[in-house]
Amino acid sequence: MEETLMVSRSRIASLAMTAALSLSASVLPQSALAQQTINMTIVSGFPPVAAVVKQLQEFYIPEVNKALAATNYRIKWNEAFAGTVAKPGGELDAIRTGLADMGIVLTPAHADKIPLYNIGFVTPFTSSDMKLLSRAVDHLTASFPQMSAAWAKQGQVFLGASGVGDDYLILSSKPINSLADLKGMKIGGIGLNLRWVQSAGAVGVVSNLAEFYNATKTGVVDGVLMWGEAVVNQKMHEVGPHMLQARLGGATAYAMTVNAGVWKKLPDEVKKILQDKAVAFGQVLGGYVMDVGATAPQRYRDAGGKVVPLSEADRLAWAKGMPNIAKEWAAGLNKQGLPGDQILTAYMDFMRQNKQPIARHWDKE
Repeated sequence: MEETLMVSRSRIASLAMTAALSLSASVLPQSALAQQTINMTIVSGFPPVAAVVKQLQEFYIPEVNKALAATNYRIKWNEAFAGTVAKPGGELDAIRTGLADMGIVLTPAHADKIPLYNIGFVTPFTSSDMKLLSRAVDHLTASFPQMSAAWAKQGQVFLGASGVGDDYLILSSKPINSLADLKGMKIGGIGLNLRWVQSAGAVGVVSNLAEFYNATKTGVVDGVLMWGEAVVNQKMHEVGPHMLQARLGGATAYAMTVNAGVWKKLPDEVKKILQDKAVAFGQVLGGYVMDVGATAPQRYRDAGGKVVPLSEADRLAWAKGMPNIAKEWAAGLNKQGLPGDQILTAYMDFMRQNKQPIARHWDKE
């Protein structure tokens, strides 16, 4: 009888302990519970010194992790940067094929596949506010389903636009004091922005940020189209000691995307965090490059370079003398059944509403 009583007491104690543990688990914060791990390879062909990767590592990934701490999920990141999975320009295919789960796509490298995202490169002299430029492209994506459809064809989901080219400058090995000095010079650029200098009589040479320094040093080009933040980090004063402040404006060149198959499997709360932080990333990156870029002219001078501001008369003459590359771009899209004219007008309206220093209203000609 006594043994039976002891067993009963033991069982009651055990049940009480189980109940207590169950109750304590129910009131513990989710972060204290075992979290489901999601493996995520994030890709960029650029190295950590590049602003876009720097802000992925310092802002986007930590902010996503912080937000996920309040959920039942965590991401184990595989940071595939600096060409470990794809070189600059190869990110689109890496994400499409599943070599990477998500990452930063260099949009100007794929004008044939995602042409709608290159609108900034056909509307120079419009804005140098990188945060606004990113918001404009996000706004267009939300307004025109054809933009998201372009990503769907590439097996991807768009999260947010961003960029580093807030205000393009020309760095050269030869002096440029006026618009006329550009005639005959070989100027390197990413491709789409070469139309800008060709209209001034320069010879456009396709190149990219990773090649600009050596191309200028070896004489492959006489100068390059760059933005302030890159000028500071690339030490271009060593090979191109002449800076022309042309106030050409900027453009978004990046889009953060996720492989569509990966996206489909993600929990809704994880999707929301990735999306929200991608939009915030565009603003943080934009603010960073604008802050650093603003210091570029003085730092260039301090390093021994010469800075020449282009006169307002030359700037306006350059803008007015350029073929209407925006209308050409829109007409090409129209022929493909895409709303080229509508997207161009929506973009320029967004800039006008935000009172940007537009030198040429590309959509109104």
